[in-house]
Amino acid sequence: MKNKITSYFYEGENKNVVSLKHEETASFLIHDDSNILLDINEFNENNNVSFIIGNNSKLTLRLLVVNNLDDLNIKVNVPRGSKFDMIVADFSDKVEKFNTLVSLEGEDSEASIHLATLSKEGNKKKFNLSFDHKVGKTKSLIDCYGVSKDSSLIKIDGISHIYENANKADATQKVRVILFDKESEAIANPILKIDCNDIKAQHACAIGSLREEHLYYLLSRGIEINEARSLITLGYLLPIAQYFEEKDGEKIKEIIGGAF
Repeated sequence: MKNKITSYFYEGENKNVVSLKHEETASFLIHDDSNILLDINEFNENNNVSFIIGNNSKLTLRLLVVNNLDDLNIKVNVPRGSKFDMIVADFSDKVEKFNTLVSLEGEDSEASIHLATLSKEGNKKKFNLSFDHKVGKTKSLIDCYGVSKDSSLIKIDGISHIYENANKADATQKVRVILFDKESEAIANPILKIDCNDIKAQHACAIGSLREEHLYYLLSRGIEINEARSLITLGYLLPIAQYFEEKDGEKIKEIIGGAF
């Protein structure tokens, strides 16, 4: 038996909060000329979510992930003159797979993914973030920050595909991850699939161990080592909180601080 699809329809300019805790499959339709802010704070362990955005509309999707996820699949269609921004604050104890495919299908469409993730206690977190630039004059951004500790893994595959004749497309990828111990691991695969010459594409990746001089500086001022590590992690991941409401920002700060 196929899973029942729950459908949501939004139009105009408004804010909405949705829980997908008891649903596996959901579809969201954003009407033309709309500006929608959508928060999803609860998920099923396995979710398939699709978004169809109308022309000249904007959807800002905020995901605060604190419960466990085995598999989250998100598909988004962005048409002419529309914009999609997704902000992901991932502080769950378990995320096996997080897959996003954004199709930029009309000129002057834009999309971005901002991700902050903390992997700890042996977690294996794998993110597949994909953009398809199907036409010209489209723009995408992947901007990711991560901290891996306690023999954990963060794997981020960023795939930007610029199709043939997608002239003036612009794709950017940025990934930065700190490793807090020798047993932890991070893998970043920035993939640019370019089938057109008249485009702009760039990627930057930085993965490295916790800098000893930063830790030593805090320790030399009487800060205990766990608090020092917490402060460094806060400085790295807390900027994602600026995209959320104040109460969620405080929750993010509390979760990060409690990781040590």
